[in-house]
Amino acid sequence: MEKRLFVNPAINDSAEFLKTSQETNGAYTLVEIDLGKSDGPPLHFHKTFSEKFEVKEGVLYVQVGKEKKRLNIGDSVTVPAGTAHRFYNESNDTVKFHITFSPGHTGMENFIKIFYGLAADGLTDKKGKPKKFAHLAVALTISDSNAPGWLSLLSPVIAGVARRARKNGTEQWLLDRYCS
Repeated sequence: MEKRLFVNPAINDSAEFLKTSQETNGAYTLVEIDLGKSDGPPLHFHKTFSEKFEVKEGVLYVQVGKEKKRLNIGDSVTVPAGTAHRFYNESNDTVKFHITFSPGHTGMENFIKIFYGLAADGLTDKKGKPKKFAHLAVALTISDSNAPGWLSLLSPVIAGVARRARKNGTEQWLLDRYCS
């Protein structure tokens, strides 16, 4: 049976795939996240899918554009494709929430597997960022994760490093090691 639960010791969370894109014929991906106190990922956006955040336990904070939202149990917010966002937990209590990617996105599923796998292998910094820029570039590219604002100036560099990583086998190594 395929592994469904991934733990990231660097950022104090876990992700469990409840439904993969393959299982829903591409309609959506559903992931359950248990997140301890964390700044979460930096502000980013996806061009090809929306994300719905739905709180099951605790309190989750979601920034959508410049607006910060506090979500309690049962609350949800959908972030349309192309909209900058991030999520985080200000509390010492764990928050459990679902993220639905619509349509489903195998690349985002692989991003989670790669990031959590690298963290488990000690190949990330304390905030969970891969130590090797090529690993970061591959993960960002396959997951359609993009930086907003002035950081978008790095996009051509990230794309170039990801292309080189595809050619030299780094991308395949990451997929074989963490996504098979």
